[in-house]
Amino acid sequence: MISAKKPANEAERLAALERFEILDTLPQQIFDDITLLASSICGTPIALISLVDAERQWFKSRVGLEATQISRELAFCSHAILDPGQVMVVEDATRDARFHDNPLVRDAPEIRFYAGAPIVTADGFALGTVCVIDRATRTLSASQNDALRSLSRLVGTLLEHDKRSRDERRFDTAEARRRIEYLMVMAMQSLDLKAFVDLDYIYRFVNQTCLDYFAMVREDMEGKRVIDVLGREVFDRIVKPGFDEAFAGRVVSFESSFIFPRRGRTYVDVHYMPARDSAGKIMGVAVRIQDIQARKEREKQLQGAIDLLEKKTLEQQRFIHVVSHDLREPINTIVNFSSLLAQDHADDMPPAAQRYVRFVHAGGERMKALLDDLIDLLRLESHVIELRPVDLNRVMASVRDDLSAAISRAGARLDWDALPVVPGDESLLRVVLQNLVANGIKFARKDVPPVLRVMAASSGKMHEVRVTDNGIGIPADQLENVFGMFKRQHSRNQYEGTGLGLSICRRIAEMHGGRINVESQPGNGSCFRLLLPIAPIINTKESTDARH
Repeated sequence: MISAKKPANEAERLAALERFEILDTLPQQIFDDITLLASSICGTPIALISLVDAERQWFKSRVGLEATQISRELAFCSHAILDPGQVMVVEDATRDARFHDNPLVRDAPEIRFYAGAPIVTADGFALGTVCVIDRATRTLSASQNDALRSLSRLVGTLLEHDKRSRDERRFDTAEARRRIEYLMVMAMQSLDLKAFVDLDYIYRFVNQTCLDYFAMVREDMEGKRVIDVLGREVFDRIVKPGFDEAFAGRVVSFESSFIFPRRGRTYVDVHYMPARDSAGKIMGVAVRIQDIQARKEREKQLQGAIDLLEKKTLEQQRFIHVVSHDLREPINTIVNFSSLLAQDHADDMPPAAQRYVRFVHAGGERMKALLDDLIDLLRLESHVIELRPVDLNRVMASVRDDLSAAISRAGARLDWDALPVVPGDESLLRVVLQNLVANGIKFARKDVPPVLRVMAASSGKMHEVRVTDNGIGIPADQLENVFGMFKRQHSRNQYEGTGLGLSICRRIAEMHGGRINVESQPGNGSCFRLLLPIAPIINTKESTDARH
């Protein structure tokens, strides 16, 4: 493992990170929304907003990972911040000299793919990254790369905006004491007010932020009429009607855009609050103007990301439709007519022609199976999981019934111990267990009846469901590949299959917040381990005893 060098401006970078006062803060929905977007757009089970401190990498937001921080020495993001202008992409960490022996690659979470877009401040300091992680090797498309970069810029904008908002809320206490009567009025309204206007439409108090926006000194505003400061057109059309409502005792709130001399056109959120004296008589209007330009820009950026996500979803749905309907029809034609030829005209064809027809029919059947698995895999990406209590004993009974013909043909034995009730999607968990059992039957040793056993245990925060068989096993150098798409260990002449079954199992495990792995020795069978999170289960019905 190669540890990342410290940036040349490390001391200044850490000082900038400290100024943002973001480390170890509570979760915020806007940052969680960004990580969810990153995960959805890039199609990865893990997404993080990470900040690189002196000795650690801390996660402001995370999806698909329980840890809240890790050592900086192990962090991929420590390398990513060295080039603030680029998205760092590691397509296969096991082949990268910097990471191939990193504990995060060797052990959980078994990182294979990483992409991190640096979060860069306005003055050029890389504080951390918006990054996505997968347990499988992969690449990023150009549009995914651009989206990840956009999300990192959005995080930087949010951090800058939050810092500016905190700075504006820090009042000069000496100035506050000199204007105690106006500050008492504003304190009673429980608003972060910036101006007080009396019944004659005269500014009696403005804070420094207001002066900065209007590029004025205090004497230019305090004691001056609002109409003289803002101009007649703005005063008559916007300000006076709102003030008059507030003078009548009503709170006025609205959003608008306004051209400030120092800021240009800026979206603002305006509040006019009736201000009363101790006797309850209205004495003026307390004004609060909040700059929401950054929020509007964030909304626009987020809407763009949502539009992109919706577009990609529609494209995926159209592709599934084409695959499911337009491709299925010619494949069915090939299978059906080749079957008719073989059945009705076998006597009319020479042996070579009969063999060719069998090849065509077998190829069509393989295409049908591949098409079905591809559609299942694609539909998983848009499937919304509804976590409900799932009795795995009942699931295994269904698996046994579905595979009864294959079990009988192979002379197989399928047993399971008492299995837990887990939170999950029953139909998807059934797909996983049926795939694993079917593989155990299919990959049996010659002249050795298959024996399959399903067991479960719970430790820490995870259920572990183990499916063991006495089959041919998997070579050690192939264990990392068996869950990849279209990965086959044997030719079709030896074993049928599309090479997608275990890929589907892995994706379903990840959709449940879990994972799947395998241990095996050639000639001694395999043990697949499905890990699922433990969660409280409410109103669980009594399990049905479906054991042998």
